[in-house]
Amino acid sequence: MKIAIITAMPEEFNAAAACLGAGSNLRLGRLRARRSSCAGHDILLVESGMGFDNAARAAGTIIGEAAPELLISAGFCGGVAPELRVGDVVVARRMVIVSETGIEELPVETPAAGLNLVTRQTAAGARVFGGTFAGTAVITSKTRLAALLANDYACPVAEMESAAIALIASENRIPLIAIRSVSDPAHEELGFSLDEFCDSSLRIRPARVLLTILRKPRIIPQLIRLAGNSRVAARSLTAALEQLLPLL
Repeated sequence: MKIAIITAMPEEFNAAAACLGAGSNLRLGRLRARRSSCAGHDILLVESGMGFDNAARAAGTIIGEAAPELLISAGFCGGVAPELRVGDVVVARRMVIVSETGIEELPVETPAAGLNLVTRQTAAGARVFGGTFAGTAVITSKTRLAALLANDYACPVAEMESAAIALIASENRIPLIAIRSVSDPAHEELGFSLDEFCDSSLRIRPARVLLTILRKPRIIPQLIRLAGNSRVAARSLTAALEQLLPLL
């Protein structure tokens, strides 16, 4: 099967690449990409950049250039459900877009392999959950998301790319599996906005990171903690993809 895995950030890209073995690096337009063979599949791994717009553009480019039979949105997420811990893995059963005007549910059907992964891993004692992906076009606090989603959506997580990929996948009638590992739990609200670290295209710029740290030195302990959490999330994502690909 021809599969495209879309990640947003370099750390997510590297976590996915770690389970794919040897491959060849390439560029897909402006996108960093890597082509590999794994579990009998031809896999194209792509780094889209963060945010709704970057993810949508990357999905459109991938479909136009590579004609995949399956898309996988993979990366990190923020836990909105209080029971989720750092390193837990969540597969999307439902997907919503949260905006100022309310909540829009997307007509997403997760392929059986994604749901089978949850069943198998849960039976084996792993912390893998089926949940709700709450996508936002702008950075939104987890406290606000929790209040909006309340008890209507099981095991919600926050992220910014999967809903955009789902819309493009649906338009092109390509199935999508969204899988994320938790890098920050529900009680961890950022002491800064990612907008402060990024340019207008949501690309992290070291100069902006340094400037923000100089203005807000109190965030240094949180940044150190989040870096450690990201390493835990990366290992969980690698392991989850290793388990998922043979099921496809």
